[in-house]
Amino acid sequence: MEKKPYEALLDRVVKSKEITAKNKEGLTEFLKYEHPGDVLFTKWTDPPIIERGKGNKIWDVDGKEYIDCISGMSTMNIGHADPRIAKVLADQYSKLGHWFDFPTPERARLIKRLMEITPGTYRKRVRLALSGSDAVENAIRAARNYTKKTHIISFYGAYHGQNMATMGFTSAGSMHRWYNPIPSADHCIERFPYAYCYRCPYGKEYGSCDMQCIKSIEQLMSTGQTSLGNPMINVSNVAALIIEPAQSSSGYIVPPKEFLIGLRELADKYGFLLIFDEIQTGMGRTGKMFASEHSGVIPDMTLMGKALGAGIPMSAVVAKAEIFEDLAPGYVVSTYAGYALGSAVSNKVLDIFEEDDLVGNCAKTGEYLAAVVEKFKKKHPLIGTYSQQGLYLGIELVRDQQTKEPAIEETAELVEAMRKAGLLAQLNGYHNNRISFIPPLIIKPSDIDEIFGIMDALFSEVESKYGIR
Repeated sequence: MEKKPYEALLDRVVKSKEITAKNKEGLTEFLKYEHPGDVLFTKWTDPPIIERGKGNKIWDVDGKEYIDCISGMSTMNIGHADPRIAKVLADQYSKLGHWFDFPTPERARLIKRLMEITPGTYRKRVRLALSGSDAVENAIRAARNYTKKTHIISFYGAYHGQNMATMGFTSAGSMHRWYNPIPSADHCIERFPYAYCYRCPYGKEYGSCDMQCIKSIEQLMSTGQTSLGNPMINVSNVAALIIEPAQSSSGYIVPPKEFLIGLRELADKYGFLLIFDEIQTGMGRTGKMFASEHSGVIPDMTLMGKALGAGIPMSAVVAKAEIFEDLAPGYVVSTYAGYALGSAVSNKVLDIFEEDDLVGNCAKTGEYLAAVVEKFKKKHPLIGTYSQQGLYLGIELVRDQQTKEPAIEETAELVEAMRKAGLLAQLNGYHNNRISFIPPLIIKPSDIDEIFGIMDALFSEVESKYGIR
């Protein structure tokens, strides 16, 4: 009888002579006792069991040091083990940890600060939540309630969460297989290609494409022959369009600024809400507090999460006030939403952003990174393209720069070799041929040099092995 996936993994881990003792013990216990569908083994063949962190470094249970270029999936933007957060945790818990989803002074202060820092000068209201998925669910539910319309537009390559309410907006086929035939994947959701210019699904070249990725949506919305509506008789069924200003889990892909500008124009023309999912791209990651600021486009809702809590579960929906204002008490209930401990931590996170000028540091270090990665690309034929804003970087690997054949095997091998060399970065991409780098925003140019020094030798080895030149 064929072994189940976790059984095959367990056999390999137990027999492995490369995994160090405590890591092997931790992986064995994980595979024996924890939920076997967790994400751990999608990142590396032998993922390390991380015990502690400091700044931009982390250490596994056997004491091996790693440069962290994942940051808890852009959660630890302020770096690991900041003593200012530890103090707030102790101080706040000694006063009040939690008392249901009710207002507290820290919560009230946080709400006002989120309204101040998010794009848009319009009047705002905020809904706090715990995770990115929570924020997406709250936003979509509010959009449908406010507009009294059903349809949501999202994009192929998107990641907006993986629960029953959000899976339909996340397009990963490997995830959908576990939901089908449950209808959350398909009901009233329309998907379009993202502005992934290196592999344009319309066969165009940026600069001469006339933004076909926008025109294709317009072409369908302008007819009466889709479920999106019929403008000829003033019917629109679209409540909102949700999008990541830069597409994260599918490879850290930065679109041209015209893309978001065109979507704003479509939203205004057809009367639907524009929702920016800034859960990974926000909180300074791209060299601005929010990635949408690079294009100057103002959404109707901004979604935040991950780095807002610096390891403590916190997320938020910041929206035009009127979107929330016809809701009556009891519309939403969540035991921990806006909890005192999390609100206090988020306030301290925002303090640290100001005190340490983390957005400014990200922008400045990002300028240095841009020069380094461009020079690196010229040296290594394995690199087809890259996307970069601030400390948000995705590198795409190809076997041939002319044909753009994805270097799938080579990329997986590189990510494993980087792990062994003490550098943790993420494998992703439409074809599993991109490596993303999302280090803490505290890093310096010398850290960039160390990262690319490690990668230089490893890229050369893989290029030589596979004859890529």
